[in-house]
Amino acid sequence: MKKTLMSLLLFTVCSALLFPAVITGTGEVKDDLQDKIALSREGGTTRITSTDGMISSLSTSQPAVVEAHSSNNLVTVSIENYRGGAWVEIIGEGGAKQSYVEVYDMGFDVITLTGLMAGEYIIRITLGTEIYSGTFKKGQYGRR
Repeated sequence: MKKTLMSLLLFTVCSALLFPAVITGTGEVKDDLQDKIALSREGGTTRITSTDGMISSLSTSQPAVVEAHSSNNLVTVSIENYRGGAWVEIIGEGGAKQSYVEVYDMGFDVITLTGLMAGEYIIRITLGTEIYSGTFKKGQYGRR
């Protein structure tokens, strides 16, 4: 009786562990890093000219941290260490979307991609004089 119960328990555990692998069928590991949009900083400066003509650096405690993720029909943008307005533009052959969010040290925005066709898009996030941009692909019917 004990051997039968142990065998049944072992079979159930093994089946439960194999079930998710059968569903995906590709053997790939899906995680959040795959959906992260790589952003690069394009503009802005941290130097100003003083009244006597010498260049000095602005003292900032920490640089702004900007991250964007795409998943299904959404793009999420998070901004940290910044105060002010942030423009988010998504532009591609299938259309364009714009959004504005006011950030107070930390901000978060979600842009729906409903109405945009599948394809490659450019995301541009403008914080004052700094511009962060990257590219991502919107899939058709939930696929990438």
